[in-house]
Amino acid sequence: MDKGFKQFLTKSVIFIFLFVLISFIIGQKIVSSSLLYGFKIFIYGGLGYIFLFSVLGFILLYRERLLKFKPYPFKGGNLIFLLISFISVVSFYILELNISKFTPSLTSIILVHLLFLLIFIFLILGIFGIKFIRDFIFNFKKELTYFLIFGIVVYSLMNLVWGLWSYLSLIVLKISEFILGFFGNTNIIGEDILVFDGFSAKIGEACSGIYSIFIFTSLYLFAVILDWKKLNKIKAGIIFIPAIIGAFFVNILRVFLLFIFGAFISRNLALGLYHSYTGMIFFLIYFGIFWSLSYKWMKR
Repeated sequence: MDKGFKQFLTKSVIFIFLFVLISFIIGQKIVSSSLLYGFKIFIYGGLGYIFLFSVLGFILLYRERLLKFKPYPFKGGNLIFLLISFISVVSFYILELNISKFTPSLTSIILVHLLFLLIFIFLILGIFGIKFIRDFIFNFKKELTYFLIFGIVVYSLMNLVWGLWSYLSLIVLKISEFILGFFGNTNIIGEDILVFDGFSAKIGEACSGIYSIFIFTSLYLFAVILDWKKLNKIKAGIIFIPAIIGAFFVNILRVFLLFIFGAFISRNLALGLYHSYTGMIFFLIYFGIFWSLSYKWMKR
């Protein structure tokens, strides 16, 4: 493997890991405080899903061109950017602990969003470096524009798709109860609370997998359109439905492991994972394996 591409892959994996880790650290308190709706942090939930899928999709679609990138040395400036990102994470966490002391206003909302965004802006600068980012934008201007349009379209449609979560969550609830029944005692309280060996969680929006399945579908169709001339349309159509069904069962696996983790390892840690992008790792791995195995078959 080319050294430049290997370095890019390594940095991308590190970035995704830190992105998910940070979401785990600050995510649970965001959901349980006024930060979510009072300070409008909820707008980034869907964006995070789109961003992570786009990173993977970009690598898979443009791997051959990315192979031409040279290695970029890690400099002192990178370390400074990473330090600023770390300080921003700590500052945001402290803000979460004291958010009840602040009232949402235009100024405070802007400042909270600025601090939140600084975490990830400086994380990107620290991991990849300014020179690489500048060269990357220069070499992929057109492709980045495509993905920007993809992100805008998908984000704008999310509210429409969001209305379907209740149907998916009901199916997830029933299947999860059935599978978990082989490993312990299960019970459903009310309409959507699943209890497994003393650990309980609401099978609602987050567990429905609606965002991940929708973005998986969108990225698949987007990738097919971009490679329209290279792919066999009949094969691409044939494999589409099995791919979506597979994505649905990946979400079932995610929920199953969440309950196993919560019941036998750590309830608090499981709830933290529940309110983070950790579950996205399953979908990213699934899409990566699926596209890598099916792409050659779909080509003419």
